[in-house]
Amino acid sequence: MIEYTEYDGEVIDITLNGEVLDSDGGESWYTPKALLNGIKVNDLPKGVSFALCEKIQEGTIFLDTIPVYITKIASDRLKLAFEDGGTRKYWNGKVGFSHYMEMKKTIVEERQKEDGDIKLDWYDDDGAYIFLNFSTEISCHSCEEAIQISEQIANEIEGAAELRIGVELFPVTEAENEKGFTLRVVLPILRKLGFSNVKYNHGKREYGKDIVFSRLTEFDEIEHWAAQVKFGDVKGGVNSDIDEIFCQIEDAFKMPFYDLYTKAKVRPSKVCVIISGKFTENAIEKICDKIESYAMKNNVLFIDGSRIDTLSERFRRK
Repeated sequence: MIEYTEYDGEVIDITLNGEVLDSDGGESWYTPKALLNGIKVNDLPKGVSFALCEKIQEGTIFLDTIPVYITKIASDRLKLAFEDGGTRKYWNGKVGFSHYMEMKKTIVEERQKEDGDIKLDWYDDDGAYIFLNFSTEISCHSCEEAIQISEQIANEIEGAAELRIGVELFPVTEAENEKGFTLRVVLPILRKLGFSNVKYNHGKREYGKDIVFSRLTEFDEIEHWAAQVKFGDVKGGVNSDIDEIFCQIEDAFKMPFYDLYTKAKVRPSKVCVIISGKFTENAIEKICDKIESYAMKNNVLFIDGSRIDTLSERFRRK
């Protein structure tokens, strides 16, 4: 539940799910992401900027690595603004800070040109600090969906920069595992392969589709794809792993999803099982043995960590 007070056309206080938000003079309101659970986009006051953060503890605001601001601009429509940046003084990465930030700027510019879903707002390097601001406008119903999209974009940009540089600056941690691998490694590769409408779809209602994406075929028709992503190995000797993946493949083909642009229900033509490790103990054969439909079996692709590494190497800038 969100409550706010307006005075002379301006919002002067906001209470979100029982907690009073802090503001930097009314320019934006610091908002722990967990407080937005259950809040609809249309519940937000129009034109008010919410600065997302992990938490606020004893007056200290814990921001994400890349600060994100969400602002309602119309019914069920938000602007997401990303304020990336930092200083050379505290940078200890494997490559120079300016090289890393320039690469992220390049990624944003290329995506703006190729996909048109994000845009570069401004970039500044004063010799000490570097700032990279970019933004996007999205249509969604819930704030949770907006947060998920913002996390996807931020992680994709960082992952794509690492892919091009050829250095893993921020390794996927054990806690992130599957999500980190999906956002920072798999999604940038799919975009570089020429797929469009790439969307991270992880959640309770994914129905075997961690990622949905599409491409234009040689006959100028849109072909829809889906992918199920796993972190680690998949072992043929573990029946539970085989049964789970088989069920996810079936669900992916059978359960439709909404196309991002047409809003029509569509089904994938092909399904990928992408893992960071290896398929061992004849795991692929055992999964395929469970698939009775030849049409379905012939449209399942299995991609392991070795192939991911090969693709990553292909797209690195020498």
